[in-house]
Amino acid sequence: MPPKKISCARLICPFGANNQAMRNVPVWIDDTPIRKFPKLQRNINVDVLIVGAGVTGITAAYLLKKAGSTVALTERERVASMDTGHTTAHLTYVTDVGLQQLVRNFGKDHAQAAWDAGVAAINEIERIVEEEGIECEFARVPAYVHARVGGSSKKEASALKKEADLAAKFGFDAAYLNSAPYFNLPAVRFANQAKFHPRKYLRSLVVKIPGGGSHVFEKSAASEFDPKKSRVKVNRTWISFDHMLIATNNPLVGLASIAGATLLQTKLSLYTSYALGARVPPGTIPEALFWDTREPYDYLRIDKHRGFDYVVLGGEDHKTGQKKRTQQAYVRLWRRLEKIIPEAQVDHRWSGQIISTPDGLPYIGENAERQFLATGYCGNGITFGTVAAMMASDWTAGRKNPWTKLFAVDRKKIKGAAWNYLRE
Repeated sequence: MPPKKISCARLICPFGANNQAMRNVPVWIDDTPIRKFPKLQRNINVDVLIVGAGVTGITAAYLLKKAGSTVALTERERVASMDTGHTTAHLTYVTDVGLQQLVRNFGKDHAQAAWDAGVAAINEIERIVEEEGIECEFARVPAYVHARVGGSSKKEASALKKEADLAAKFGFDAAYLNSAPYFNLPAVRFANQAKFHPRKYLRSLVVKIPGGGSHVFEKSAASEFDPKKSRVKVNRTWISFDHMLIATNNPLVGLASIAGATLLQTKLSLYTSYALGARVPPGTIPEALFWDTREPYDYLRIDKHRGFDYVVLGGEDHKTGQKKRTQQAYVRLWRRLEKIIPEAQVDHRWSGQIISTPDGLPYIGENAERQFLATGYCGNGITFGTVAAMMASDWTAGRKNPWTKLFAVDRKKIKGAAWNYLRE
């Protein structure tokens, strides 16, 4: 069947100034308000200061308070509204860098450890949802990495088979398929991945933080760091602390040296990614997660609602600041959505920032005395953000964590290093 032709007039229409139905905001932010929190207006003292109220900061604050620490969670804007608010919320252990490449970079044990971290994060989110009774549309679904539409299926099938075989060998529930559901293209199926509504989840967590000596502050940017007195200036007042977590995605210098912070910045690459939200007829496409083998890849999730299904398609990643005509990114993405699901009615569009590292794994760990940092989640923001929160909780308590060396901020090439992940 020949590809569907789309006229230029129809192509631009969904994003034109006259389209009142189009919302230039993430669907999560549009449909789920979160209560406001006060500005910091007096000096306070806490066990742990957390700068940045996205998934890492909110989850860490929740875990730390549950463990008995007093925390102050500060955000320069509104909670769960910056990078986390612009996510597409795929919960998966499958990393942007393929498993075969991770083995080449880090060795078998370390590659397995990276994916195991994602498994642990999804399990932790599920545990919290069940324990707290959070209604956030959490669901376990399969994920499919499939050959790109219009690509060379035979060539890509071989690589997908190798990825599936290696994942299965490491104990992950992965299988090669000759034909992925709906797309009818070669694919790898990963069972027991998940998805949820990120704002509904975080909205329920953040309200549990204030009280008992703990606080949440909005419109409260950290403006000055005092390493000698272990305090941070916020809104002309000071927060004193024993430990601090920098959870701002694009990291602040904080208590680190300028040289160390500058070196870290040279290792980070900032990308802009685009997303479209659209209604489709119910049952059009199975409820699952999908990614293709494009470079950069497209990613798709499907959510079932009463009377309709909702799809979120993302892609068109590029280095931040390197493209001026961002409108065209939405148009290209919409063209591909029309080809995949002609019935899709786009009503939301937004962009978000992704921070990548040279080797595809995040930087999570202590980078200065009393300071813990988390950044470089690549396309796994929710899962690695949750991993970072779990690791920060262990760090403040002085507990060992199995991923400390793998995700260390100052890691070098660790393949063959004297570290037995399986034993830890």
